[in-house]
Amino acid sequence: MSIIAILLIIVSGWYAYSFKAYNASPEFFDGARAYEDIITQVQMGPRTPGSQGHAQIREWMRVELENAGWTVEVHESQRLGHPIYNIVAKRNAEPPQIILAAHYDTRFVADNDPDPAKQTEPVPGANDGASGVAVLLELARTLPDDTVPVWLVFFDAEDNGRVDGWDWILGSRAFAEEIRVQPEAVVIVDMIGDANLNIHYEKNSDPIIRAEIWSIAAQLLGMGMSLSPMKNTA
Repeated sequence: MSIIAILLIIVSGWYAYSFKAYNASPEFFDGARAYEDIITQVQMGPRTPGSQGHAQIREWMRVELENAGWTVEVHESQRLGHPIYNIVAKRNAEPPQIILAAHYDTRFVADNDPDPAKQTEPVPGANDGASGVAVLLELARTLPDDTVPVWLVFFDAEDNGRVDGWDWILGSRAFAEEIRVQPEAVVIVDMIGDANLNIHYEKNSDPIIRAEIWSIAAQLLGMGMSLSPMKNTA
């Protein structure tokens, strides 16, 4: 299966997830099952680095991925004195042609919450964290075996910039610096659980891959997908 076909599955998965479709066959992306995975993660409590929830989600992801037939490895590293545990799922020993990734950690403080009383509390991370993990886990269950080599990567330590002693995207930076692979495409799935989901045409991605994804997504407009192609976001 080609990279374009995989991108079609990804975009279709976003669509199915947004409507939480029920009674899906095992080989199709089941939005209801992905939604249940979000609930499971939130019930673990904060998944902030070093917390009980952080350890719990790593073990839970490992079990879910192995049950879906993937081999799970842990890329361990350290940045700014903090241990990092990136979870890497593979089907075989071939180097990946495409990497699908999300982050699984949550933020220590909800400093952007409109309620000042909540700004020192941990972020629950239903959208920012759990939604991307849920989509990748459902893709792990439903991606056909005849795809090009794919890795699913769950990044640690992504979400704590502007917190003393931390920075943004520590886990993904460690992965990019230490794991020597050259995939043809990397697709990051992040914050796709909004009740009124709009996916903006952001400016940091490879323009060719971005255009391919947008072309596929445009074909799904008749099914209700909402696009905002004129807004370039960082």
